[in-house]
Amino acid sequence: MRPCWRRAQAQCLLRASPDTLSRRSAPTLIRVPPLSTVKSSSTSAVSPIRISSLLRSQSSASSVGPNATTVSPLVSVNGFVRSVRKHKRVAFAAIGDGSSLQPLQVVMTPEHAKELSTGSSVTVVGRWHPSPSGKLQQFELHAEEVKVLGENDSEAYPLQKKYHTPDFLRTIPHLRARLPYNSLLLRLRSQVIASATSFFARKDFVQTHPPIITSSDCEGAGEVFSVTMSPKSSVHSESSIKLVTKQAENFFNSPKYLTVSSQLHLEALAQSVGSVWTLSPTFRAEKSDTPRHLSEFYMLEAEISFIEKLDFLMDVVEDFLKDTTSQLLSSDIGKELLSARPKETEITGDDPDISREALSQRWQNLAAGLWPRIPFVDAISWLEKCRLEGKANFEFEPSFEEGIQAEHEKYLASSIGKNGPIFVTDYPRHLKPFYMAPSSTGSSHTDTRSTVACFDLLIPDTCELVGGSMREHRLENLMGAMQLHGLLNKPKQSEEPVISERADGETASPHAAASHTDLECYESLPPNFSLTANMMAGAFAGIAEHSVMYPIDLLKTRMQIVNPSPTAVYSGLSNAMVTISRAEGFRTLWRGLSSVVLGAGPAHAVYFATYETVKHAMGGNQGGSDEHHPLAAASSGAAATIASDALMNPFDVIKQRMQVHGSSYRSIFHCMSSVFRREGFTAFYVSYPTTLCMTVPFTALQFMAYESLSKTFNPSGRYDPYTHCAAGGLAGGFAAGLTTPLDVVKTLLQTRGTATDAEIRNARGLWNAAGIIKRRDGYKGFFRGLKPRIITTMPSTAICWSAYEMAKAFFIARNERYAS
Repeated sequence: MRPCWRRAQAQCLLRASPDTLSRRSAPTLIRVPPLSTVKSSSTSAVSPIRISSLLRSQSSASSVGPNATTVSPLVSVNGFVRSVRKHKRVAFAAIGDGSSLQPLQVVMTPEHAKELSTGSSVTVVGRWHPSPSGKLQQFELHAEEVKVLGENDSEAYPLQKKYHTPDFLRTIPHLRARLPYNSLLLRLRSQVIASATSFFARKDFVQTHPPIITSSDCEGAGEVFSVTMSPKSSVHSESSIKLVTKQAENFFNSPKYLTVSSQLHLEALAQSVGSVWTLSPTFRAEKSDTPRHLSEFYMLEAEISFIEKLDFLMDVVEDFLKDTTSQLLSSDIGKELLSARPKETEITGDDPDISREALSQRWQNLAAGLWPRIPFVDAISWLEKCRLEGKANFEFEPSFEEGIQAEHEKYLASSIGKNGPIFVTDYPRHLKPFYMAPSSTGSSHTDTRSTVACFDLLIPDTCELVGGSMREHRLENLMGAMQLHGLLNKPKQSEEPVISERADGETASPHAAASHTDLECYESLPPNFSLTANMMAGAFAGIAEHSVMYPIDLLKTRMQIVNPSPTAVYSGLSNAMVTISRAEGFRTLWRGLSSVVLGAGPAHAVYFATYETVKHAMGGNQGGSDEHHPLAAASSGAAATIASDALMNPFDVIKQRMQVHGSSYRSIFHCMSSVFRREGFTAFYVSYPTTLCMTVPFTALQFMAYESLSKTFNPSGRYDPYTHCAAGGLAGGFAAGLTTPLDVVKTLLQTRGTATDAEIRNARGLWNAAGIIKRRDGYKGFFRGLKPRIITTMPSTAICWSAYEMAKAFFIARNERYAS
């Protein structure tokens, strides 16, 4: 056998000064030969032993007996000093290594104890000797060599020989496990996990490790922690932390959470490999400062396939807990736990601790006692009977409708369970999740008195320890339960699922039934649809709209100008296009397009982002795909217009200045600089009030019409380019026709700088411009360019909505693909 090498790490925690840190002993290499080769009396050749093993060997070591001439073998232990007492001729140290509740008493010379202090890490080599009579520990270690591996300042060491509150221990998480009782709990946890692993392995269960980050909250099992990403910040002030919290975004493309239960994953895994189990961390974001509500804990969960009786499931739970408890009773950890509890005679009336005798009896009841099984209805009857007979007083009255409280569960465990476990089965359906199977095959999902095949295991003081149920596996029953719990949209009469009966007796569900599970309306953007993606879709739609129909828009501007030059008078739309193309060239129809492209992208990005934000805030995305929200649509359209027109108005002025006949501007930058130099900054916004007066009602009418037409043409709410194109075109034409008078006024104000007429050139505001038009052309003047405006708007809005919805569909499909 080859010798092994072990590194003894020097540990030094919470030193008072850097000088102390510099005096720490450096780690040394200790060669540890195999136990079979240890024959030398040299202290360097002794293999270390755990203190728990040394304390358990007291009975065998007593064979050394009182015969003082017998020399005991050398023993080496590693650990931390819990306490040290130094006298003139002798010193005593209590050493612990976390393997036992009781420390090891070491007797040494004052020279050995010279550098010892509470919290120091040491290696002690000595001989095992009987203690003087009357001592708590039968044997003690007489040190021959003491090596300090890590010094410690005892005055600054936070773990003193006194009681420490849990709140204080939470401030020193790196040290709190050194407390004997906390280390005992760690060893208890380790043993219970080992027992569970062994039990489920014998039962042919497959241990699995479901993900901790999930996209489901497991049917509302508890409030969830969201997985978000915060921007980096070098400042850690309170204000910066609040800012970071507000700016947090989803780390993934869709919302993800820390798991509250692995049930859904285990149900899927059980269909693959049979019975499965896991012991996984679980997180609940419940702000409750009580021992019954934890933010983080480990939960053991299991799923079993192909069983028909709830009794089989309860048998597995009972066998598991009895096996775990039996191993605990016979283990040294169990004995240590009992020894740490006070005796019955040491407990006062106000002391909440459980006595050693009571805890031992509770374990006996778990390991060997009877575990009664009682239906929920019988439990309610029993509680009511005891209340009426005066045997029990409850703050809350038990009932079938309201269920039972913790006080009722404690009483059931103490009375029927005889201070032991008790299964309460068949709870009312309305108190349990939708996926639980009925208690009997004849139960109805709509019967308010029906029960489900489930159980809660109640134990004294703790109350519910385990819960379980049979799962509903029949599709039509599961769909009915989901409908009853409000988890599905109400189906239309035309979409009623038809459940057909197969030859083998099983039911077959058509695709119509599956459509009921499609809970997301296409028109409602998903919650993870980012602002950036929304603005990109809007920008794409705006550029596409204005670019395609730009020549018609130029014709509209030319025809709406009041008092044009003789060469710019047109009899109609066709005449205008032919005249301009022949006299000025075909490229003239596209003059000013660059201004639209430059401004339409950002303006429409703001437009649709504002629209979706306001629509969602006003409840426009709520309800089914067939529900209309005309007020939300109109309001969101108006808000979007106000925001986008503030950005687009200067670009629109530049566009129309370049569209007029005889324009001398060579480019948009030339036009912008010339207008700014001659007329000032206000020239870019002189028509903004008029623009708003026109575009706000235009957009409100358009969005209201579009939403209503979309719901009528496409009641399913899915992406349909033909529907979006038709609805967008009709809505645009309808709104354009009604708002043409305001568009004529806006054109006059935006082109006044190029007019030779003094009255037009000095036009100020909406009412002044409207008066000029009425005096010169009458009411018909307000409808100049009606036909080209409608012809321009209908294709433009059709293209705009089609492009926007196509971009929206693209981003939604991409998000779903990433999420899957």
